[in-house]
Amino acid sequence: MTTEVGPPAAVADLRARQQLILDRYRAELAAIDSALVADEVTWRECSIQAERIIADCADALASGRVGIVARHLHAIADMAQRRGDRGIRPDASVRAARVLSELVLTEVAEIVAPLPDSTRRLGIAAITLNRAIYARLEAGAKGYDSFLLNQVRMVNDAERRMLARDIHDRIGNSISVAMRRLELCAASQPAGDPTISDAIAALTDTLHELSYITTGLRTDDGTGSLRDALTAFVGAMRLTEPTVGIQVNGVESWVDSPVLDEIFLILREGLRNAFAHAAAEQVVVTVDIAPHEVWATVADDGIGFDPRAEHRTNGLDSMRERAELLSGAVTVVSRKHGGTTVGVWIPVLAACAI
Repeated sequence: MTTEVGPPAAVADLRARQQLILDRYRAELAAIDSALVADEVTWRECSIQAERIIADCADALASGRVGIVARHLHAIADMAQRRGDRGIRPDASVRAARVLSELVLTEVAEIVAPLPDSTRRLGIAAITLNRAIYARLEAGAKGYDSFLLNQVRMVNDAERRMLARDIHDRIGNSISVAMRRLELCAASQPAGDPTISDAIAALTDTLHELSYITTGLRTDDGTGSLRDALTAFVGAMRLTEPTVGIQVNGVESWVDSPVLDEIFLILREGLRNAFAHAAAEQVVVTVDIAPHEVWATVADDGIGFDPRAEHRTNGLDSMRERAELLSGAVTVVSRKHGGTTVGVWIPVLAACAI
């Protein structure tokens, strides 16, 4: 009497060989000095993915259809970033994929050989194996790209802060010394001579511009809450006037961090405009965050202007462009001697989809 060997038996056989495949997998990776077996934590991550790939092949043998479990791919990008932190490059994953593919396919070919439709089932298993492995390589490549981008951002942030310190410490201090000397000269000059006072005013304006530049360099990294970032920007200006109020209502986690970064940059430009042009006694920033939208205003009690009649190169175009990229809008309400209110509206869902 002959016992028929079918898919259930083949599936059971493949699952039974899983540990054998894993042992050989680890041994071959060790033979090529793979970083994936350098420590138990990394190997455990690697072996879990191998187990899931073998499970996908077993499921394909059982069903007779190509398919992989997509939910198992979600953690791959994070794993790739962790590997990047450990100094493990993607080429280690590529070499491991070749090793695992050969091991699994060899075992599957042996298992399905007695089956009457062995060629078809071997093809199904091979395609499933290919998809399972390359889906993980693709997800891992994206995760490693994110790791590299984060590294670049960290380097750029450090360089910006260093540049801000150099500008402040070297150029800013030199200008301050020059101003003090001019003030001493002014005290000894006849009254009514505008030359020195004009030079002092020019240097004062230069110091304000340097403050704008260095503050931008220090706060473009997007760290901290929106309220903290706005408060830090205002504090860095070292203003004696106007007084500035900042109110942020709602939950900032409702908005993706990149969108909050853009909102900060828009509001920062609005504050710069108010400081530079409004001659205001008070400026108030209000941000209302809802689950589906963000409303914000920068309002001052300054001299105002006619937005329709006056062409201004004070950053309003930049604010509008940033808002439009987030599917939002910027509005300006102002009148001469009646203050100015700049409104910002950002739809959160539309912004997050970009």
